[in-house]
Amino acid sequence: MKQDFDAFFQANERRVHYQIHRLGITGSWYGEFYAEGIYALWKAYQAYDEVKGNLGTYLNYRIRYHLIDIIRKKKREEDNEETRIQLSLPDINDGNRLSSPNIQLVNISDITLEDTEFWDHIRKHLSDNQWKWVQYFIIADLSIREIMEIENVSADAVKGWGQSVRKKLRNEKMKETLEKILRSS
Repeated sequence: MKQDFDAFFQANERRVHYQIHRLGITGSWYGEFYAEGIYALWKAYQAYDEVKGNLGTYLNYRIRYHLIDIIRKKKREEDNEETRIQLSLPDINDGNRLSSPNIQLVNISDITLEDTEFWDHIRKHLSDNQWKWVQYFIIADLSIREIMEIENVSADAVKGWGQSVRKKLRNEKMKETLEKILRSS
């Protein structure tokens, strides 16, 4: 009792619209999903066996689950695109946001120091680790987590560097202020 597909399509086209509406597909996606629904209807038309059950139930099942498969495929593609974007951010940010350990995120020699005299004065009063904290945290504007990954140390170590820098700079500021007062009197 196979009829030609044109007559079959005319009789069952509303099933495609119904399933698209039921899945909440609207706007620019409607045309694409309508075409996929017609394809699913065609495949169901070819594969249907009258002995196995009700035609309407079979058609609804095939159309609906084909459209769901397309939705899943589009979601996977979106997720993959988002992953590609996230993976390309280190290239865009010149490597400053890469979160893999043991990979240098910032080349310290690339950091520009606009007022070298000022920074040289600061550098004289700091240890190597304290200077690293100044370069990464203040100059390069990196987070504690990023500094941890670059230097392969704990968060407490990085925070400790920062505390000691602040303490030393406060003490230096106090000394400079006292020297200015003593010179002026």
